[in-house]
Amino acid sequence: MISDYFRIVEFRLIDAEIIADKKVSYSEFSPDQGMLRGRLLFIDGSTLEFMEYLHRDQRLKYRFHLIDKNGQMVFRYDNAPHHENSTFPHHKHIANDILESEEKGILDILREIEHLICKSV
Repeated sequence: MISDYFRIVEFRLIDAEIIADKKVSYSEFSPDQGMLRGRLLFIDGSTLEFMEYLHRDQRLKYRFHLIDKNGQMVFRYDNAPHHENSTFPHHKHIANDILESEEKGILDILREIEHLICKSV
């Protein structure tokens, strides 16, 4: 159920020591369908804006856009069908490059950002 996933995400966001501030909204359209979107400010000054639209265990649409404290893009993951590659429609933007990527969820992205922040400290 979508509410279970939302609960897991909320607990993870509360436990994440790298998050300085958060604004997240959870919209449950049915027991099997929902959307979460938000903005997370991290302790290094970077910001993640994100959205996930889910139906059961399928992530129908997602985007995760991380910018550094200077407003420069660090990365962006999404599944917009505009870049044909072997992992279509999933891909990752880094600077001017489009990389192949597996499907990502907010929990995956938090792990990646934790790694980036811990590496830079």
